[in-house]
Amino acid sequence: MKKVLTTFKMVLLSLVFTTVAYAADPSADHSSETSELKLSPFDHLGHNMLLSAFGWPLGFHMLGGALTYKFSMENNDLMVARFAARQDQLTYGIAFTPGMMMGTFFPILVPGYMYFISDNLALNNTGAVAVQATAVAFLYNNILKAISAREHPDAELNSGERSRDFKWGFFRRGVFYGWPSGHSMTNAAMAMSIASYNRDKPLVVAGCALYAGYIATSMVLGAKGEAHWFSDAVAGTLMGASIGWYIGSVFYKEKSGEKQTPPKVTIAPLFYDDIKGAVLSVRI
Repeated sequence: MKKVLTTFKMVLLSLVFTTVAYAADPSADHSSETSELKLSPFDHLGHNMLLSAFGWPLGFHMLGGALTYKFSMENNDLMVARFAARQDQLTYGIAFTPGMMMGTFFPILVPGYMYFISDNLALNNTGAVAVQATAVAFLYNNILKAISAREHPDAELNSGERSRDFKWGFFRRGVFYGWPSGHSMTNAAMAMSIASYNRDKPLVVAGCALYAGYIATSMVLGAKGEAHWFSDAVAGTLMGASIGWYIGSVFYKEKSGEKQTPPKVTIAPLFYDDIKGAVLSVRI
């Protein structure tokens, strides 16, 4: 079963980046609209990938890590997992299985519909923003999972030690096990990129925030609490939401006519008697 899920995840990753590549193909006839430029998911991609990791979202990434440490060390993760395991599975299945299914497929279906199928230029551009944010979050999430290799909860075997079972390194448990929650992170990135790009529409912002919260809750309380620890979902939501909001903001400022200043990357060599190397600086 784990091999099947790992294979599915690799297929999902391939589909996301195939979508990005297709969207950037200049030979594709993306739109017949000429009154306004149609966005591409490749617009500002390098800038956004860099600053989604090292710009102001870095603070939320670090917060997610700090809360994970706190919740695992103080057994908050264990308490939530045991709570989920005790609940009536029919009731909780009806409540949260849809969220788990939506969390799996919506990051492809929603941006894909908006960008490739809709005839509305505003939706096309929102879809381009969402494709980029989802792809960036999915890439970063898989890197983190490959490094962290955190054990998943198990309704019969949950313990404080299990919640703290990280195997740091590279591919110690493949890319299926690990931290943070991929569903929470990619869906939060998709939802908040849409919200950020349409921040002048309060109902859209509120709906996107509620959606991201529902997906994260589903990953914690659905499936007898065996999908993810509480801190997995918290960290994934914080990281994904910050990535999505940042990327949406870049496109929103461009739409509003605000001048963009690209980051400046400088690499300076160091040659001292006792130190040799280089210093990397990023001016935001």
